[in-house]
Amino acid sequence: MRTVRLLLLLITAAACIGSMPARAAEVSEFKLAQQFGIGYLPLTIMKTNGLVEKHLKAAGLAETKVTWMVLASGQPMNDALLSGSLHVASGGVAPFLILWDRTRGTLNVKAVAALSSMPMYLVTNNPKVKSIRDFTESDRISMAGAGQSIQTIVLQMAAAKEFGDANYNKFSAQYRNLSHPDGLAAFLSGQEITAYFSSPPFQYQALAKPGVRRILNSYDISGGPATFLVAWATGKFRDENPKTYQAFFNAYKEATDFINANKRAAAEIYVKDSKDKSGVDAIEKMLNDPEIRITMTPEQTLPIANFMSKTGTLKGKAGSWKDLYFPELHNLPGS
Repeated sequence: MRTVRLLLLLITAAACIGSMPARAAEVSEFKLAQQFGIGYLPLTIMKTNGLVEKHLKAAGLAETKVTWMVLASGQPMNDALLSGSLHVASGGVAPFLILWDRTRGTLNVKAVAALSSMPMYLVTNNPKVKSIRDFTESDRISMAGAGQSIQTIVLQMAAAKEFGDANYNKFSAQYRNLSHPDGLAAFLSGQEITAYFSSPPFQYQALAKPGVRRILNSYDISGGPATFLVAWATGKFRDENPKTYQAFFNAYKEATDFINANKRAAAEIYVKDSKDKSGVDAIEKMLNDPEIRITMTPEQTLPIANFMSKTGTLKGKAGSWKDLYFPELHNLPGS
């Protein structure tokens, strides 16, 4: 009789298990995207050295296809992430924060990690402009993702400091939304664009032209080194694909460590991948610049978020930088 009861219990348990919804399998194709510039170097190293594939294989996901895309700014990144055509986006802190704010309680977008801390230079070819105080209505300022980019937020912070909080958006009518390469070409042509707010290596290429000078360094506004770029994903994706997410995180760390230990080799990979005309020596020099950090540790992210909340760009407010990043990063000394 005990044997019969045990058999019945096993049959019942098997039936219950069989009626439970099956846990979704991890994605068969992992889709990632990056933009232009050396700030995205960890992603370039992952792509070139096959690091994501390496860690997927170690996790038992050797059959997962890894697809890389290049998008011009943060808004297309966010659109692709929301549509499900992208799993990991990358870009400036500002567009990430906008999506973090919009998806709290739903898709729960957070940053995987920082990609880099880099100074952003606002440069001009207008001899009458010595600072942002000298801009007139005839000046045009090129920025990738103008209106939502991290350059936009830094310029807003500078305007608030210079003209008062109420005038933080003083220059919005003068923005021109061009990718970094297109903005550089337009700026150097000497036509409509009189100011260019970008990032390495493009800002240095602009400064190489006679008559071009820097009028603002983002580090002066942020009070020191600050995260320029991050990679972000939805909490939904992370929850449903834990092995894929962890493989990406492990590849991320390996790429970051590789760059910091092999800057010459990393510069060679960047130049080959991007076809950058600066040359390997110039890129290596940038990577050795103490102001440029390839690091996963967030720096000054919360002050940016607080400013965006203050101006109403974000409806919510983060209590800590850890509210913005997934837990895998919380052991780092972020800010």
